[in-house]
Amino acid sequence: MDKHRKTRIPKLKFTEVQDIGWHVSYRDPVTKTPRRYRFGIRERAREEEALAAYHRWLGEHLNGETPKLRSAPQPMSPGASEPAPRPTVTLAASEPGSVMDIASGLISSLEARVREPDERRRQGTIARRGFIDRRRHIRDFLAYLNEQHGKGTTSRVLLSEISLADVEGYNRWVVRQGYSFAQVNGRMQMVKHIIDRAGRPEHGGQVLSWNWDSRDVGNGKPVKVRPLPTRQQLREVLAVCDLRERTMIWMALGLGFGQQDLATVLVGQIDRQGYDLRRSKTGIERYGSTPPLVWAHIKRYVAESSRSRGELLFVTRLGRPLVHDRGDSVTQWWSKLRKSIGETKESLGGFYTLRHVGATEYGSRSGCSIADIRRWLGHSASSQMADVYMRPIRPEYREVVAWVRKRLASKVLTEPSK
Repeated sequence: MDKHRKTRIPKLKFTEVQDIGWHVSYRDPVTKTPRRYRFGIRERAREEEALAAYHRWLGEHLNGETPKLRSAPQPMSPGASEPAPRPTVTLAASEPGSVMDIASGLISSLEARVREPDERRRQGTIARRGFIDRRRHIRDFLAYLNEQHGKGTTSRVLLSEISLADVEGYNRWVVRQGYSFAQVNGRMQMVKHIIDRAGRPEHGGQVLSWNWDSRDVGNGKPVKVRPLPTRQQLREVLAVCDLRERTMIWMALGLGFGQQDLATVLVGQIDRQGYDLRRSKTGIERYGSTPPLVWAHIKRYVAESSRSRGELLFVTRLGRPLVHDRGDSVTQWWSKLRKSIGETKESLGGFYTLRHVGATEYGSRSGCSIADIRRWLGHSASSQMADVYMRPIRPEYREVVAWVRKRLASKVLTEPSK
């Protein structure tokens, strides 16, 4: 029967989730595992361009030559006359002491510091996703140099030959891509790490002929202020959720749990009196009392789902953590839920917005200190954090904050009808 089975043709699809854009979903012919191939086109209006890329991909896929690397054409930069594609580079053999050689060593050094998914944060370690981002930043810089000076430049030239104009040009290029301040700063930090690593003995102790601090610095876009959802929006969201989903929402509002927190919390780490755990991202002490409504949801959910002590509290339908590799089922679920109630990402923020609602409620409590908000958030808190959360509530947010505070103090799972 198998030899007569009709070959399934992967369909071109579009989604706004995680900026995936146009893509195809298919099953790997060797491992038989589901995979996704992104075309790097994130605007729905560029459908014709996506179709052309899709047909090229499909031809290779049907011939058994499914590409392993995604292509990534980008939209035009402001004022540009032609599309500005994201540069790509493959690390290959290079001359000793060359920029490519140094960058390869830096990537290997970073990879050696990656900790296991279930491992507590230790000084000097980084998460897998953090390593992937840093590796991409390094490769972007190498690709930029190759684009400016010719293919293979980075595998031949020494780091000491990199000019101030090269670094400033790359800084301007990153800013033009529309990245935030943190994203631009992260990429420039990787450039600085490459420069610092060139001073190692195996690379000839190379130094720049110019001062890093003398460069003209270009910063990214400022962080947007996240508007909080209204009481009506939260009520509409909760009305279409099942017990599992409502439990995640109230844990975000009452405990400040984000997607990664929900993906790692175990049955038994939270009880009626309180919780005591470390946030996997930072490893900072995180403990406090459990709001009655949060415990009521967790208790009912654990009983109905037959989750055992020590197991992950939440898993996907396939039994995997909610967040794994580059998959984030919480974000996917929230995007579909938001659409189902007629909201958009402009009118209702992502799931992480719930954490900000909870932090606003917690930080506005009488007697809340920086140490308290630090433990609640699970990361270091500063005077800047106090300015965000530990201040009088803005008039437009008083209603939703008061409603959240009242509901968290209740033991009734569903809000009484009025």
